[in-house]
This record gives sequence, C-alpha cells and structure tokens, in this order.
Amino acid sequence: MEPTPSSPPGTYDFVVTLKSPSFRYINRVSQLLLAIFLVTYFFYMFRIGMFGKNLWMLVIPLLIMGLWLYGWVRSADKTFQVHYRIELMIAAMSWILLPLFEYHQWIGWGYALLAVIERWVKVPDEFGFTKDLVVRNSFPRRKYQWVEIDNVVIRNNLFTLDLRNNKIIQKELEEPIAREVEEEFNAWCRQQLHFTL
Repeated sequence: MEPTPSSPPGTYDFVVTLKSPSFRYINRVSQLLLAIFLVTYFFYMFRIGMFGKNLWMLVIPLLIMGLWLYGWVRSADKTFQVHYRIELMIAAMSWILLPLFEYHQWIGWGYALLAVIERWVKVPDEFGFTKDLVVRNSFPRRKYQWVEIDNVVIRNNLFTLDLRNNKIIQKELEEPIAREVEEEFNAWCRQQLHFTL
C-alpha cells in the first residue's frame, strides 16, 4: 500500500493491493488450449509436408513453445505472474490465417477472445482511494461512493471494507505494511466516512 498525500486530479490518495488468488485453473485452461493448437498445427504440417518450402512454418510453434518455457522458468519466482495472452494471440492468428480445417477462423476468434479475457482476469486486486470514491481494480472494475461504505480498515495486514448493503470484502494484503502507514490509512478513511454522515 502506498500513500500519496497530495494527489493531483486523476490519481489516488491511497492504493491498497490485496493478495492475488491462485490462477492455477485459468493457467491450465490456457495450457490445454495451447497444447490442442500445437497438436493440430503439427498434424497440419505433417499433412502438407514439413520440409522444403514450408520450413518457415516451424517459427510459429517454436515461438509459442519458447514463450511458454520462458513463463514456466520465471514462475519459480513467486512474485512473477505468468500470462499466456501472447501465446494465445499467436495461436489465434494462426487459426485465422492458416486453413487448418473447416471453421478454423471461428476457433481463431475464440482464441483471440480468450487471450483478451486472460489479460483482464489476471489484473491485480487493488483498491484505489480518493476523497470522492473508492475504485476496485478487478474484472469487472467496480466503483463505490463513500456513502455506500460503512467502514474501511486495515488491521494486522487484513483489509476489510464493510458496505452498507451488508456486503463485506475482507482479504489479506499482498505485502505487510508498516504500523504507521496502517494508522495513517485508517485515520484518513475515518475522515472520509465522517464527511458522508
């Protein structure tokens, strides 16, 4: 969480980053789609002949496998978020441009859509606080007016946002914060809540 005391218009006074969920299932779906594409692509290359004038076509699967391997190696670092959107977009363009089989273009557009969705689903779960409203950077993005909020507090690295419609959002912070920053944030939120009464 980073406080920015005197924020110009369009920025946040505080940004709170919450612990990211595990995207294991989303990653597995992306990997499965890439594996299906690679198997289909190699079958297509085998049918038309892999060598001779079609050797350039090996660039596509090598590029996808290289990016996939790069993400797998970087995933050893727990702070690194693996994305498959580039690989999915390459596969999408290949589905669209190469006549793999009937209806191949529809599959390509599906892959392109999933590449875009993967980008939006894996955004960091953040809350931006201004004196006017609270914005949750999630998919889809949500905005809360201060009059909708009953209480906001961070205690022992646990973020709690209590809405007046009896909905509570409670999650751990991505990283521990200093006690002074926690107290400053809580005091600032109490001021905003005071003005809405």
